[in-house]
Amino acid sequence: MSESSPQEIAALFTRHPRTFAEHRFVYPVVSRRSGGMSVGINLNPDKVCNFDCIYCQVERVSHGEVRFVDTEPLLAELDHTLTLVSSGAIYDVPRFRSTPESLRRLNDIAFSGDGEPTTYRNFDQIIARCAEVKRRHALDDVKMVLITNASMFHRVAVRRGLEIFDRNNGEIWAKLDAGTEEYYRLVDRTKIPFR
Repeated sequence: MSESSPQEIAALFTRHPRTFAEHRFVYPVVSRRSGGMSVGINLNPDKVCNFDCIYCQVERVSHGEVRFVDTEPLLAELDHTLTLVSSGAIYDVPRFRSTPESLRRLNDIAFSGDGEPTTYRNFDQIIARCAEVKRRHALDDVKMVLITNASMFHRVAVRRGLEIFDRNNGEIWAKLDAGTEEYYRLVDRTKIPFR
């Protein structure tokens, strides 16, 4: 493999489309946060989020799909993507060919996407099924990451999901945008109380 140009490496870190092949829910990216390959799971193709943060990259003018995640297709997409990444075949895909050798490792499976992942009604069931796919691929050392605004942690299904994260090398990347009510209202633009 030839050495990647600075422009190619910058594109790897800045272009993170939430689409891949014919998938609707699962997408691989080279993540600067994780320092390698991250397999993203979009639980919000409907673009539903309980915050409307001023810095959000999701274009919410047009609506996404207006339906909940189909579990079986999501699991099939996750299985397919983990096979591609684990085997190295992902680096034959034009978008990932310029990935430097030092970044060619699977670091995490990240629940993120076009909205707040914990708003999904069967959050715990999806997390459990994805953890099963991860185990089938013998990826016990690969982290499961939840990228969240942490506003739904009081829900029973979310608490159960977080327990599943704990048992599966999980991490929570919770954002904290503001330390005052005024700044919270300015940045997060939500009806959820600051407290």
